[in-house]
This record gives sequence, structure tokens and C-alpha cells, in this order.
Amino acid sequence: MDRNELIARLGQLLVADPAVSDGRWDGYALIARYGDGALARRLSGFRYHDGAAAEAATPRDPAIGETFDALRTATLVPGKAPWDACVLRIRRDTGKIKVDFEYDEPEQWDITPDTLAAVAERARPA
Repeated sequence: MDRNELIARLGQLLVADPAVSDGRWDGYALIARYGDGALARRLSGFRYHDGAAAEAATPRDPAIGETFDALRTATLVPGKAPWDACVLRIRRDTGKIKVDFEYDEPEQWDITPDTLAAVAERARPA
């Protein structure tokens, strides 16, 4: 699959996953963060509704992580390291999916107790 097909596949998998679809939301964001070691890929998802604070909603379907792995490979740029963070945003009213790849400052998407609220808000679909 090419990049666009993989992004569409991620959208399909996400809206079918109970962590995303169970509950009210008008926007959704999923952060894929790659690193080293035992946690080489971390997914962090958030649902948004009516401007309220983000609600944690990370999907569990292993196919989502595998599709992110394939997307990371499909978006390799010759001579450049692969991206280490990707933020996928979905607007429910339009069905539009926006994807941003972070090559230079992936740590801005790291989630800790101190950064959780700020990262979730920064990921909010516009």
C-alpha cells in the first residue's frame, strides 16, 4: 500500500475500534511515537467533544500499530532518518484525516504526567 492508502486504512481501523467509537466525539487524535528499546512504538489517543478537555482513548487493535509501522516505511525520505512521531487527526463532521510527521522534534509529543494536558491539547483537531 502507498502512503495515502495506509492513512485511509488507519482511519477505517480507528473509527471501528471501540476505544474510539464508544462515546461521543467530534474530533480524534492519535500520536504514534517511536523510540528505542522495549517501547519502540507507543500509541496515545484522545477523543474531543464540544471543546471539553481531551479524553484518553487509545485503540487496542494491533493492526493499527502495524499500519503505522508500514506508514513509517512508506514515507521514508532517501538520506534522512525516518520520522519518530506522527500525529493523525480526524474530524468526525467532515471525515477528513490530517497527518503530520515529526522528524526534528519528536520529543514534543512525549507524554508524561506533567505534559499530558498540553500534548493532548496540541494534538486537538482544528
